[in-house]
Amino acid sequence: MGNAVDERSSTQGFSAFLARHLPLFSINFLGLVAVRIWIQADLYDRYTSTDSGFITIAANLLRGVLILLMLAVIMRRGFSPKAQNVLSLVSAAAMTAASALFLLESAYPSQTLVAAACALAGFGIVWGGGMWMSFYIRLHPAEALLYAFLSLAASSFLGLLLGIVPKNVALLAAILMPTLSCIAFKRAQALLDARNEREEAVCPSERAYDQEPRSTFVRLLVGVALFNLALGIARGFPSGASIELPLTFQVLHQVGAVVLSLGVIGWALVMGRTLKFSSLWNIAVTLVVAGVLTLASMSEPLAPFGAMFIAAANTFSLGLLWYSCYDIARHSSWTPYVILGLGWVAHILPRELGRVLIWIAEPHSAAAVGITTVIVLLLAVSMALLLGDSIPRTRPLFVDFRTRGGGIASGIAAHAQATRPNNSAPTKPDASGDTLTRQLTQLKRRYFLTDREYEVVALLARGRSKTAIGEKLFLSENTVKTYVKNVYAKLDVHTKQELLDRIDEQPLG
Repeated sequence: MGNAVDERSSTQGFSAFLARHLPLFSINFLGLVAVRIWIQADLYDRYTSTDSGFITIAANLLRGVLILLMLAVIMRRGFSPKAQNVLSLVSAAAMTAASALFLLESAYPSQTLVAAACALAGFGIVWGGGMWMSFYIRLHPAEALLYAFLSLAASSFLGLLLGIVPKNVALLAAILMPTLSCIAFKRAQALLDARNEREEAVCPSERAYDQEPRSTFVRLLVGVALFNLALGIARGFPSGASIELPLTFQVLHQVGAVVLSLGVIGWALVMGRTLKFSSLWNIAVTLVVAGVLTLASMSEPLAPFGAMFIAAANTFSLGLLWYSCYDIARHSSWTPYVILGLGWVAHILPRELGRVLIWIAEPHSAAAVGITTVIVLLLAVSMALLLGDSIPRTRPLFVDFRTRGGGIASGIAAHAQATRPNNSAPTKPDASGDTLTRQLTQLKRRYFLTDREYEVVALLARGRSKTAIGEKLFLSENTVKTYVKNVYAKLDVHTKQELLDRIDEQPLG
């Protein structure tokens, strides 16, 4: 018992946290910061209000529709690395042009310029942030959590500065952000390519969510959609207009987002405590409820408090939704961009629909009670759908951080157990793949293959080419060749046929 305690404590604490993550850290891994700064400056009026009214609604509605169109294309025709690279450049160009038009419009007001800027912004951001999922999917859960919420914290801190400087200065800074994001993305991917053996914990071979009933994910998407519908209505509550945030409340909003984000990192990665999907959603829901109830008092001095709570809920939910999409994509054979796209559509479209409804209605004080009731009911149904720690059934979300002792180190062991349906006995493998899977498992144990090497060997054994393997695992072909070379050295083989023969030699017991 004492040894177990000593081992667990050695993996916790700030010093242990730094020892694990600092040697692998790179500023390029925080490229999402540039994306969010661009969003804050161009689409959300630097968070000096709950949103930018028409600009926010128009750009995001277009963004949601374009995401749906993009998903249809990906599912029908696939999404090659070449297409991804081209889209990255086109998206960066559109985002840069949108920033320039917004800046021009600030000096020469024009509805035509606003419309063109919104169109370019909505088009550009469809892929401008989404491309980063191909980086995150290669990370270990602890790293993915760290960079997701550290990016949210850093962008919130810098967003505070955006609210202080003149608007034209913020828009000038936004012009640079798409290019910075693309540069950071390329460098981050190259750094992961160079890590080779350190990628061993990424993209495990098990695909737990492939066995999950589709109804589970419908439930999650509906829950997210209802939450965001309530959030959108709350953003314009009670009069339909965006609520301006005085500087003090801008500071409280952004600092609050920093504290919440760092709190998630500290809780899960520094203290090694259990992190639950439902608990984090509960924080976002609580913030919305606090904001709505405060606004429902119809007290003018309290209005900024309510708006600040609602803005904080929106900001925090971004990090939570991003990591949730990562967690599902990492344990599914579905294209990660499809999962991210569906999650973001459930986030964007209902929220902007709610914003449109409250804007069109322009409610007065007499309707405040009814609207408050609607928002709370939507949140109640959303909570019923999202606030369960047993969903999905085959592998609860965030299970890597759910342990008896706490922490990511022991979470890996718990993960293996939790990925079994209903946390019971292992499911019986499909008969056609049972023998090969068992032989590959024996090969991994006997020759001490890393998780990544196992992935590559398994795909080779199933007839995949090195190019196809690279596309599936988001690796360059040269990196795949390096893994194959390492496997050949460990197994003392020189050709693919010798590798297949060595697999066949493995006992099934």
